[in-house]
Amino acid sequence: MLDRAIPHAAAVCLVLLAAGGCRGGLRPDASSEPPMAVAADRPRAAPRTIQLELIFVRHEEHDPVLRDELWNLADEQMLDEPLRRRLQANGLRAGVVTAQLPPHIADHFLPPATSAEESLPAALPENPALVRHVLRLLPGRSSDVMAANGIAELVLLEQDGESLRGTTYHDASPMFSLRSWPAADGRVRLQLSPTIKHGPVERSWVGEEGMFRLEAGQRRDPLEDLVFEATVPIGSMIIVSCVGEPASSAGDAFFRDRAGSRSGRRLLAIRPVQQALGVDPMFAPTDQDSNAADPNATDPNSAIF
Repeated sequence: MLDRAIPHAAAVCLVLLAAGGCRGGLRPDASSEPPMAVAADRPRAAPRTIQLELIFVRHEEHDPVLRDELWNLADEQMLDEPLRRRLQANGLRAGVVTAQLPPHIADHFLPPATSAEESLPAALPENPALVRHVLRLLPGRSSDVMAANGIAELVLLEQDGESLRGTTYHDASPMFSLRSWPAADGRVRLQLSPTIKHGPVERSWVGEEGMFRLEAGQRRDPLEDLVFEATVPIGSMIIVSCVGEPASSAGDAFFRDRAGSRSGRRLLAIRPVQQALGVDPMFAPTDQDSNAADPNATDPNSAIF
C-alpha cells in the first residue's frame, strides 16, 4: 500500500506544480484593452463652481437706511474682537445679514423698475447707484473684486495697534481678493483680502501648481492685518463698507467716492445664490423635510431681497 501511495502523491504534486507554473507564465492577450484605457474613455466631470452675487450700492454719506438701519440687522460678532478693532481703526466694518430685509431697505439692492415705454438712456452713468453681477468661483481660487480704479495718487494711513504707517501709491486700484469654499452644512465660507494694486504694468513669472507662467500686471500690496472671512448661509449676505469720518484710511480708499457725478460712500454685499458643493449628507434635507415645507415659503435664493 505504501509503495502505491508514493507514486500517486508524486503525481499530484507534479500536477499542482504544472498548474502553478502555467498561471505564473500567463500573459494578457495583446489584443485585449489595457485597464487604463477603460478609465480614459469615461467622461470627466465638469469643474463645479460656487456661484456668488456681488452688489455695489452707492448712497449719501448720512443715509439713515444704509448707514444705520441695515447695520442694525447685521451680525458683526462673527469676527473676533481683535479683528473688529483693527478693521474699525482702519475705517472698515463687516457683518453678515441673515434676516429678511424690510422693503424700504431691500429696494436699495434692487434695480429700479422701468416701463416698456421708457427709452434706454443715451449713455450709462459714470458712477451708477447700483451694480450687480455674478461670479462663479472654483473652491479656493481667488478672484479680484475691484472697489475703485485708477486713483492717480492714493495716500493710505494704516493703523497697527498704537503705530501709524503712511504709504503713497500711484495709479492705485483698491480691490478685494475673494476666495470661497463650501462648508459641510451647505453654507459658503468667504474670505476677503484687501489689496492695493499700484504702479506701472510689469511682467513677472508666477509659480502655481508646479509650473511657471508669465503674467503682466501691477504690483500688489496686500493689507494682511485686515484679511477677514465669514461663513454665510445660502440666501444671506456679507456686507462690507467704511465707518467713521472721512480720512486717509483703508475704508476711505475702498468705499468713499473721491470725485465724479456722485459723492458719498459705497457698500459691498456678497451672497451665495446656490447650494454649496460637498454638502455633508448629515445636513442635507430629506424628502420628508422637503414634502413638509411650506409651499408658500420664500425661495432661499431670494430670502434677503
